[in-house]
Amino acid sequence: MRRALTTIAAVTVMTLPLVGAGQAGHTGHGRVVTGTYSSGATAAWRPLPVVRTGTDTGGPVDATVVADPRALRQRYTGIGFSLDETSVSNLWKLTPAERAKAIRLLVDPEHGAGFDRFRLTIGSPDLIEHLPFWSEDDLPAGVTEDFGLKHFSIRRDLDLHIVDTVKLIQRYNPRATFFASAWSAPAWMKTNDRFLGEVALKPGSSTDHYQVGKLRDDCIEVFARYYVKFVQAYAGQGIRVDALTLLNEPGMDVVYPAMDISVAQQQKLALAIKRELRAARLGTQLYVHDFNFWDWRDPNSTATKNYHRIFEDAPDGSVTGAQVRAASDAIAFHPYWGDATVMRDAYRETGKPVQLTETSDLSPATVLDDFRLDAGSYILWAQTTDQDGGTLHWTPSRDNDIDWDQVAATTKWPDRLVTVDTGTRTFTVRDELYRLGQFAKYLSPGDVRLESSAAQNGVANVVYRTRAGGYTAVIGNGAGTDRRVRVTVGDRTFVATVPADSFATYRWTR
Repeated sequence: MRRALTTIAAVTVMTLPLVGAGQAGHTGHGRVVTGTYSSGATAAWRPLPVVRTGTDTGGPVDATVVADPRALRQRYTGIGFSLDETSVSNLWKLTPAERAKAIRLLVDPEHGAGFDRFRLTIGSPDLIEHLPFWSEDDLPAGVTEDFGLKHFSIRRDLDLHIVDTVKLIQRYNPRATFFASAWSAPAWMKTNDRFLGEVALKPGSSTDHYQVGKLRDDCIEVFARYYVKFVQAYAGQGIRVDALTLLNEPGMDVVYPAMDISVAQQQKLALAIKRELRAARLGTQLYVHDFNFWDWRDPNSTATKNYHRIFEDAPDGSVTGAQVRAASDAIAFHPYWGDATVMRDAYRETGKPVQLTETSDLSPATVLDDFRLDAGSYILWAQTTDQDGGTLHWTPSRDNDIDWDQVAATTKWPDRLVTVDTGTRTFTVRDELYRLGQFAKYLSPGDVRLESSAAQNGVANVVYRTRAGGYTAVIGNGAGTDRRVRVTVGDRTFVATVPADSFATYRWTR
C-alpha cells in the first residue's frame, strides 16, 4: 500500500498520422459492427445501433480514430480486483443469495461486468479485518525455523472464505485467472524475526524511515519454495495461480506486513523462484518489481530505488542481467508515485509485458490511458467495505508499537467499488463498474492492442485485434454531448455516434 489512496497518473499517449481517413467510405465489404455503451447504472451495457463498414459517406465527424493493424503492442491480460481479506470478509456479510448476486454482477461476462483477473495474497496483506496478521508458515511455540516447510498451511485462506470466494468467481466466470503476491516472508525467514513491518529513521534524518526487516540471505531458496507450496496448495483446491509477483512493494517503510529485499536479493530470488517452479513442473509466470512507477526508474529523483537494475549484471558476478531477464515474465507496477509513461518505456526497453497489479483509481479513463501505455492488466485494490468504510487494520503510522485495535476503530475507507450494508445484508456498487465493464466484458486474454491515434475533442480510444480474428474498440466520450466518430482500422471504416459521458465498445470481423 501507500500513503495516498488514490492518485490519478498523468499520461502521455502516442499519436499516429490519420492515414486513410479520407478514403474510408469506399473500402471493405460491409462488415457488421455491433456496439454497447455505459454511462452508469441507469444506462448499463445498452446496445447501440448496428452499423456497417464501408458505408461512410465522408461527412463531418467530431473525432477520428485510426488504428494500424500491423502495429501490434501488448496483449490484454485482464481487469479485476484483489481478494484481500477485508474485501472477502465484507462479501461474506451478505446473505448467500446477495453474495452470489454481487459476484455475478462483478464477474459474469454475460450478465455482469466480466471482471476476469484477480489478485490473491500470500498470507496477510496490509489490509485485513480479522487479526492477527498471518503468513502461510507461522511456527508453533518452541520452533524457530522450518526449512522443510512442514508447518506450511493455507488454513486461514480456507477459514476466511478466500478460497470459497475464488470458487464463486470461477462459477460465474470460468475464464477468470488469478495471480498472487506476498507482502512479507514468514517472520522466521527475516533478519528481525517479525512478520509485521518494522521501521527506523534513516541516519541523519528526523522524518525519513526505512524498513528494518530484511529477507535473510540463507532463506532465499526456502522463500522460493514457500511460493511454490502456495501455488500447489491452491491447485489442490482447483485454483490455478498463473503468476507470482516477486514481492509486494519491497522496502516500504511501514509497520503493516512488509519486507525489504535488495536488488541483489531480488535477482537471486527471481532465479530461485523460476528454478523451483520448473522443478515442480509448473508454468507459473513471475512478475518482477510490483512497486510504483518511480521506484523502477525516475531520472528526476535521487530517492528512487531504481529497481530496473535487477536486469543488470550483479557487481560481484554472481548473477547476470540476462539470467534475470530470462526468469522474468513481466514487470508489475503500482501507480501511487511517479509517471505512468514508465510503463511504456519499460516495455520498449526490455520487451517484457507490463502489468498494473494494484491501483485504487476507479476511473475508466485511467484504464484506457494505462492500456495505451502498454499495461496488459488493471487490478483494483481493496474494493469492498461496509457502509461505514471499515473496520480496517491499516495505518500510515510509523509507530512500531501501534495499537491495532485503535487502528480498526478509526480507519475508514469509504466509497469503494462495492459497499455492503451489514444491517440489511445487501450491497450497492458505484457507477464506474458499468463503464469498466465496457472493457472487461468484451476483451479476452490474448487480444492484442494496436497502435491508435490520440484523443480528439474529448474522445479517446483503445483498439485491439481479437484472438478470433476481429477487432474490438473501446471509445470514451468525456464530452457532455454525443460525438460522431469515424473509426478506421486498416481498410475498414465505419462511423458511429458515441453517447455523451459514456464508454462504448464496438466489435467487428476483419
